Amino acid sequence: MPVAALACALLTAVALGTAVPAVAAPATRAAVSVEHTRDQLPDLNPKALQQALSSAPDRVTGVLARVSGPDGHWTGTYGTADVTTGAPVPVDGRFRLGSVTKTFIATVVLQLAAEDRVDLDQPVQRYLPNVLPDSYPPIPVRTLLNFTSSLPELTADDLPTTPDGIVEHRFDDHPLAELVAKAVRHERPFSDPGRMQVYGATGYYVAAMLVENLTGHPYQQEITTRIVQPLHLRDTTAPETGTTIPGPHSHGYIAVPQPAGGTQLVDITEQNPGAGGMVSTTADLDRFLTALFRGRLLPPTEQAELFEVPDVPYLGGTDHDPGHGRAYYSAGLLRATLPNGVTVWGKTGSTFGYTDGMFTTRDLRRRLTYSFNPTTGGGNDLALVNRILSATFTDPTGH
Repeated sequence: MPVAALACALLTAVALGTAVPAVAAPATRAAVSVEHTRDQLPDLNPKALQQALSSAPDRVTGVLARVSGPDGHWTGTYGTADVTTGAPVPVDGRFRLGSVTKTFIATVVLQLAAEDRVDLDQPVQRYLPNVLPDSYPPIPVRTLLNFTSSLPELTADDLPTTPDGIVEHRFDDHPLAELVAKAVRHERPFSDPGRMQVYGATGYYVAAMLVENLTGHPYQQEITTRIVQPLHLRDTTAPETGTTIPGPHSHGYIAVPQPAGGTQLVDITEQNPGAGGMVSTTADLDRFLTALFRGRLLPPTEQAELFEVPDVPYLGGTDHDPGHGRAYYSAGLLRATLPNGVTVWGKTGSTFGYTDGMFTTRDLRRRLTYSFNPTTGGGNDLALVNRILSATFTDPTGH
């Protein structure tokens, strides 16, 4: 299935300035026009949507989804918000965004470009000296946003990845500069920035550091003042250090293997927010997505960056992923064409105990936001994501 490879990396964190040699011309990016999906979308099917949520496997404790658009609105839940009390999943529950935070960071960088405070074609080394190794080639700022930067990623040796290690270290603080410094010790995945695409987090750590260097403020503060407050996202926060989730929410858990066999669910709702630590709701994400696609946050030139997918190979891509072997990410967004021909744009995210996503047709005719609570340490349960997407944007009955 084209959406079977909707990847979602486990989160991590960001850094920042001298002149560098001129950058080679950026790779060609395919232009995307606004397609109208009125005749392509099936009728909203509440029964199919609820069935999709209810198909969640035992390793997911709770599910929440919202569908919006001119054809109608629907919200649904499944499972429990608290395995101890059995409390139901709150329909207005808050959750951690993980890598969906990348879309907010990309928007802020594009706003700074619109303000002529950063040139997307210039190397990031110009704005962030002494952050990347001297041996690196010039890396255009744009490539940070569209995952073509060639920057290496953190490995399992850099941060705890086992369930017991995650529990023990969930309150540890990892500054962005530290994460970048650890990542760049590894080999780069390809040599020429802009010539291939591969999903990762390091480019966005650097992008967040860039925001901080250009503005003099934490990137979370810039997200708050530039996006959260103007859009009145009242249930959305971008904490720098706060470990709790304010307001109604489902708990996040991780299954920790026990010496005698089996596993025990450990509540990891409270954790260091890290680089993907934003908290929001399905309603607020829907409001953000709508404003972003309608051009309320960006002028036309920078708005176009959201829908310009580089015309380059995807590293390790296959015919079964959304790009069929070619790139499928733009600046902070993912593009996928579903079996019925409908193209959706959005982003997935995950952190320990929480997985979420937001998707919409380009014309905003139908929009989906969702969250669920995996006990496997984070990451997408692709079968569940596929069922929710199919029930939202295609006719799951095949008629």
